[in-house]
Amino acid sequence: MSKPVLKTEKLTKSYMLGKRSIPALSNLNLQVNAGEFVAIMGPSGSGKTTLLNILGCIDKPTSGQVLLDGVDVAALPESELYKIRRNKIGFVFQTFNLLPYLNARENVELPMEGKIKSKSERRRKASELLRMVGLSGREEHRPQKLSAGEQQRVAIARALANDPAIILADEPTGNLDARNKREIVGLLADLNVNQGTTIVMVTHDSHVAAHTERLLFLNDGKITKEKQGLHLAKKKAECS
Repeated sequence: MSKPVLKTEKLTKSYMLGKRSIPALSNLNLQVNAGEFVAIMGPSGSGKTTLLNILGCIDKPTSGQVLLDGVDVAALPESELYKIRRNKIGFVFQTFNLLPYLNARENVELPMEGKIKSKSERRRKASELLRMVGLSGREEHRPQKLSAGEQQRVAIARALANDPAIILADEPTGNLDARNKREIVGLLADLNVNQGTTIVMVTHDSHVAAHTERLLFLNDGKITKEKQGLHLAKKKAECS
């Protein structure tokens, strides 16, 4: 049985607006097991971005626990959270966030600089990750020479650079056309099935969410519904 990689217990986040406390998340309980691909959906203002920021150790909850690999990261100081973000979490953003003056391989190498000392080893691993996401031969291209879909592939390779416990993807197909959306969500699903990569993805696109293993619906800061993603469940069953 898979162990939990990520777990929240009574997770609550409130923001102050003047003298009023505005709840964003309310006693939210969530568990993501190793090797799962989970989509989080919900209307604007439901708490999706707040939840992802807290899971990614970018923001802290008002109360409750966030357990990543069994460690309550909500209780850690910023100096420790930096190490957690670097070593345990891979981020994929809607806007790619690639550095324009670095080529594809150098963008993927960047997160490894604080962890892998040998430049040749960083270079080898970055090239291997780019090959895995279908970008062999594009290593020397800078972001402006790559299509939007290719840039997101570089971003996914970068997210995998330090072998994270989990990848958090914030609307990773939001800036892509229909063809590239299918390709990117297919790539993420393949990484999940073939590499066992654990992924939590926020999306507003029901077609994209349908390719994940489990769908969670967030409303008013609470998980109100859950259902299985039949497409990926079937794919995993065929591979087992």
